[in-house]
Amino acid sequence: MLSPRIEDYLEELFLLESTGRKVTVTDVADRLKITKGTVTATIQKLVDLELVKHERYGTLHLTEAGRRQGMTVFHRHEGFRAFFHELLGLDRDHSSEMACSMEHYIDATTEDRLYALLEFFRKARAEHQPWVDEIFLAIEKPILLMPVPLTLCEVGSEGVILRLTADEPLRKKLLEKGFAVGTEVELLGNEEEKFRCKVARKEQELSLNEAATIWIQQPSRT
Repeated sequence: MLSPRIEDYLEELFLLESTGRKVTVTDVADRLKITKGTVTATIQKLVDLELVKHERYGTLHLTEAGRRQGMTVFHRHEGFRAFFHELLGLDRDHSSEMACSMEHYIDATTEDRLYALLEFFRKARAEHQPWVDEIFLAIEKPILLMPVPLTLCEVGSEGVILRLTADEPLRKKLLEKGFAVGTEVELLGNEEEKFRCKVARKEQELSLNEAATIWIQQPSRT
């Protein structure tokens, strides 16, 4: 397994090589915005791994194995960048930044499915399928907030119980009090680690340990 930093080097070397010019340590240092000394040390590691050849007068060449690995990382980068830009509507620079942070942590199966999804979306867009526009409208609207435990809700907030994470017998106790999944709940107060709630038209008091197991789905922000 290669580290993300090593993969960054191979990707940059692959891209520099694709320009058709001779690649030097200085070129890599400029692209990665690091010192030539740091690049030289890492290049030696790549040479030891038989991923790079370093000629006497400074020119760098990827081996076939290094070239294939560099192309793999580049393809993953492009796949994520296209996903964020074309499907999520993020700008190109932000999409590229996000791709850089994720390109090292994807397996082959996920990569294949990502490309398949992109091609499906591109084909639908070319055919002017109506649901493509609906997707962009949907992701620009406020969405439901992520569920949070009752301990992190603000006093006065309301929501629906999405799940209970308590083990038995606490779970049974909460269900008997009316804290069932799908039930509306309102946080009336939070004082000294006691949480006053209104659930099923009744006021209930919960301890911190009890409230921490009740996860609430709050409505969208407007």
